[in-house]
Order: sequence, then structure tokens, then C-alpha cells
Amino acid sequence: MSDVESFIRFCESEFGTAVMDREAAYVKRHVDTDDRILDVGCGIGSLEERFPDHEMIGVDRSEAMIQAAQDRVTAPFVLGDATALPIATASVDAVVSVSTLEFIPDIGAVLAEATRVLAPSGTLVALVLNTRSEYVQSNLQREGSYFQRMVHRDSEALADTILEYVEGEQEFFLGISDEQVFESTDPSTAAISAVVGTLPE
Repeated sequence: MSDVESFIRFCESEFGTAVMDREAAYVKRHVDTDDRILDVGCGIGSLEERFPDHEMIGVDRSEAMIQAAQDRVTAPFVLGDATALPIATASVDAVVSVSTLEFIPDIGAVLAEATRVLAPSGTLVALVLNTRSEYVQSNLQREGSYFQRMVHRDSEALADTILEYVEGEQEFFLGISDEQVFESTDPSTAAISAVVGTLPE
């Protein structure tokens, strides 16, 4: 099964849907309805699917993912690399990234690009897998898990790096245990470490 097929299967499962609904709800709390949003690492467009009333552009470096996204959602999708975004400087109000940054080696280049394309009062919403949680740790150890492709396996250090580029704070959400999704801000059970920040004045 290809990465795209297995990702679609996850997104359409009850568990995957619950996870993505929570992630989308979190993002919605931090963007305005009239914001122009750039989704870095959009995959098959699951976030775009949940933002039908927002102006959102998805970027991914995988042609197969972009093709799947275009087949599923009417939002605009662009083939491009997070380290060299094909987006004009200061042209978006929010940059969103969901479970993407921890998989990209050159995090400095990605964050430099994310902040370059943000408008002066823009917001960065970065959701990364929380490596302190039992859910992420068990998946990191599971043979064949997609999580094993994670380059940055210390989400605290990754959050600190993101906060060198934006002014904001880190918080935890999305409790997961045995594919059950629940409210949690406890780092041992919350699967997501979120950093929300704005460009320094």
C-alpha cells in the first residue's frame, strides 16, 4: 500500500476522523474567517476539507499527495517544498502546519520560509507530534510506523526552535489512548504539542 493510500485509509477511519476534527477545531480557534491561510504539508487536503469557508492554499512536496488532495477537495493546492515555498513574501495571514515540521530535517529553512510569507501581523500555528506522550512514544517504537520517519524526536526542543522565529507559546492537546480521543493538556497523554505565535514587532 502506498503512503497516500494508507494515509487516506487513516483519514477516513473513525479514529483518524476524530483526530483531524480536533486538529482542525484547534486551528480554527487561532485564525480569522477572512484570513488567507497557507497549509504547509497539506497531504491529501484533510484540513482544507474542514475549512470550506476559508481561503486556504495547500502546499506539499509529494505529487501523489497533491493529486489526491485535488481529487478530494476544491481548494487550491500547489506542489512545493517547505524549505522554498512558491508563495510571495508577506502574502498570507496565517501559516498552518499539522504533523509536518517534525519530519523535515532543515527546520531552520522551513521556519524562515514560513515567517517570510507571513504578513506583518500574521500567525503561525504549528502542530507537532508530542514525543513526551505515550501514544507517540509507542508509535515511534512500532515497526513500520510512519512515526519512525520523524527526524526531530524531541518535541520540546522543536517547540523552542519554533519560538525563536515567532512570539507565542506552546500548549498540549488531543489526548489519545487506545485510539480513543479525549480532552487532555497533560504532556504524558496529549499527542500534540502546539505552538501558536506571531511575528516579532
